[in-house]
Amino acid sequence: MMRSCLLRLFVLFAGLALASPARAAATKGYILTTDYTSGTLSVVDLATRAISRDVAVVSSDPVARCYRGLIYVVNRYGYDNVQVIDPAQGYATVRQFSVGNGTNPQDIAFASPSKAYVSRLGSPDLLIVDPSTGATLGAIPLAAWADADGNPEAAHLAVVGDLLFVALGRLANFVPADTGLVVVVDMRADTVYDADPLTPGTQVVRLRGLNPGTDFAVLPGTGPLSDSHLYIGCSGSWGAWDGGVEDIVVPARDGQPAAIRSAGYVITEAAMAGDVLSVIAAGDGHPYAIVSDASGNTSLVSWDPGTGSLLATLYAPGGYSLSDAALDGRGELYVCNSSFAAPGLFVYEAGSDTCLAGPLATGMPPVQILFDQDSSAAPPVGPGGAAVALGRPGPNPARVLARLELTLVGPGRARVEVFDLTGRLVRSLANGPFAAGTTPLEWDLADGSGRRVAAGVYLVRAVAEGATVSRRLVIL
Repeated sequence: MMRSCLLRLFVLFAGLALASPARAAATKGYILTTDYTSGTLSVVDLATRAISRDVAVVSSDPVARCYRGLIYVVNRYGYDNVQVIDPAQGYATVRQFSVGNGTNPQDIAFASPSKAYVSRLGSPDLLIVDPSTGATLGAIPLAAWADADGNPEAAHLAVVGDLLFVALGRLANFVPADTGLVVVVDMRADTVYDADPLTPGTQVVRLRGLNPGTDFAVLPGTGPLSDSHLYIGCSGSWGAWDGGVEDIVVPARDGQPAAIRSAGYVITEAAMAGDVLSVIAAGDGHPYAIVSDASGNTSLVSWDPGTGSLLATLYAPGGYSLSDAALDGRGELYVCNSSFAAPGLFVYEAGSDTCLAGPLATGMPPVQILFDQDSSAAPPVGPGGAAVALGRPGPNPARVLARLELTLVGPGRARVEVFDLTGRLVRSLANGPFAAGTTPLEWDLADGSGRRVAAGVYLVRAVAEGATVSRRLVIL
């Protein structure tokens, strides 16, 4: 009984005390605008809401992500390249590289400053590139999960820890041909990760709906032993209201086998009265979505994932005019009205759903807004800007030796320590300055005095620049 109580107390403590700190608030918003013959990048100052128009030229079909201070613009249909823009150099294009003629790239996600992944509608392979040079590093075949045409139509990407989530549309002539899938990739090995270790073979996440067409909305776990969630909108067939926002549960990987799975819809398209075009989720349980009704009119709505019900319609300008919305980390929701008649940005207070400003003139119609924070959800980022990741211990359970990998995105000080279930420090495995990259570590299962530790459950914790990650390890 005492051991059980200590375990529950320690898990509670870990969930409260070891949660990763929140990222610093954004200061700028980057706006992609297009009239579908040309495109530009504009910038909004979030403190003043003043907009600097057309600071850089992009394609007429762009989507962008931020990573470590740079803007990566994926120039899609007919352009097939990634354009790297540096705000610190006056928004100059510092690099541009092809991802294959005719491949129609859709998204980019980052494992490190020297490795990224590009999804492509026109290719059955997930491309691996070095974003610092544009060099191709390899590819991960995804054709095994394609529909009848042999191409799985990989589009949207999300990162949770060292796992990459790849949404497969499985379309035939842009019409849903089969149930949507999410392939999980282990970014350390660049192989498809088994999403369900309890089922024979390499499993992927099978969605309830068709046509997973929105960006992932990532809700990270609040502690080292808490699950993460990914929301993705499945629009199904247009006008049929046969989809919804699906919840993918990512269990905390602590040595116990558990499946990454779909928990079904947290809200249906029928409840939202429209096809879901975009999902915007925050940790306060008050998410948003852009939906399109039977006549093609788009609206911004708020909804309750607990009850699966619509809360309010914030903005319904008429026509197919709303293209994107995003939370800035300051409690404000920016919405893109990309109509030709009255284009601009609108700003709402998240939670109260109150309109604060708008329209803010952007010149050409805005089609996406993102902020000067890394688009990646992990590793957790500390106040000093360094990011830390701790690989899964192996073997787990361990009898003689346990191996781990400490990864820092940037150089900095880090320490790796082992604690028992009472919270007592058992062993320090590393403490000092580290270069960026991955450092292998070993634990001989001895405490600080050289004596072998008792069998049981231990927590291995890595701390770097205020960010904390941990892994659970079982000793036999």
